[in-house]
Amino acid sequence: MFPSFMSGRTSSHLIALAAFFALMLFIPDNASAAYPCPSGPGPGERQVGVAGGGGVAQYPVCESIDGGGQAPAPVSYYYIYGAIVGHPDSDDVWMVGNYDAAHIAEKEAMSMCRAAMGDGCVSFGEWYNSSYSVIRDAQGYLFGAWNGEDGQIRKNVLRDCASKQPLPCQVIGSFASSRRRYQPDMEVARKRYAVGAWVFGEGFDGRVFISTGRTVLADGESEVLAACNKATGRECKIATAVGNGVIQTYTHPNGDSSVVVESNTKRAQQAVQAHCKKLKQKCTLQRAYDSRVAGTFVHAFNSPEPVAPARK
Repeated sequence: MFPSFMSGRTSSHLIALAAFFALMLFIPDNASAAYPCPSGPGPGERQVGVAGGGGVAQYPVCESIDGGGQAPAPVSYYYIYGAIVGHPDSDDVWMVGNYDAAHIAEKEAMSMCRAAMGDGCVSFGEWYNSSYSVIRDAQGYLFGAWNGEDGQIRKNVLRDCASKQPLPCQVIGSFASSRRRYQPDMEVARKRYAVGAWVFGEGFDGRVFISTGRTVLADGESEVLAACNKATGRECKIATAVGNGVIQTYTHPNGDSSVVVESNTKRAQQAVQAHCKKLKQKCTLQRAYDSRVAGTFVHAFNSPEPVAPARK
């Protein structure tokens, strides 16, 4: 499942509220009052400003020119909806927009996802007249964040996501509700998993058992747990897992061993450095295991040569 910081329904309510207050500013009190003119000033009109913003699409505001012109025609307001759907085994999303009904956009995006991934597709929600960001954490989970309200919700999501890992989370895309459609290249987006297991706590023997390139996370977990249990004769636990990323191994100056995950080797090494800097320690990087390359490994922390940091 996908962690959820804010549903699309809630986003829609906030946008609708913003639109309501924006329009309240321009309710005519008399014949010369300003009024919205989405297509710009017409005969007998002049533009006097703009309204909207803060999650609502901006539009011109006009007034009648004294002594001429004709009464303004009734104004229609257009709500352009978009929807995003994701899948736990995909490192990308399906987006459909430029519809005047949210349920149509969501239904089409869901259909695109199911055609590529089968069961398990999950809606991030829908929004209108604004944009929506998709955010990735270190393990490869995706989050949605509405960009309205001056981006405050997105800032909150990024802050909460970053509080759980050494590096800031990554914004992998931002989608305007007017965009017609987006679908990923599944050769790239379909996740390949890397999983590690070790003896946790007392009895740890300095090894982590790693499986990479697995298309099903549960299969990788079963494989490394069985290998660890057989080799150590002890009960093992999952140490870490990542989809479309790397497991980076490293050691602390006091001899402790650990792992961190990220989307690529460079970010993984930066995550180790950030974590160890916070602890006021100088850690030693060891091998990184890429989830996109199939293999099985037994990593012994006390034997491999240190590796050079990735170039910036």
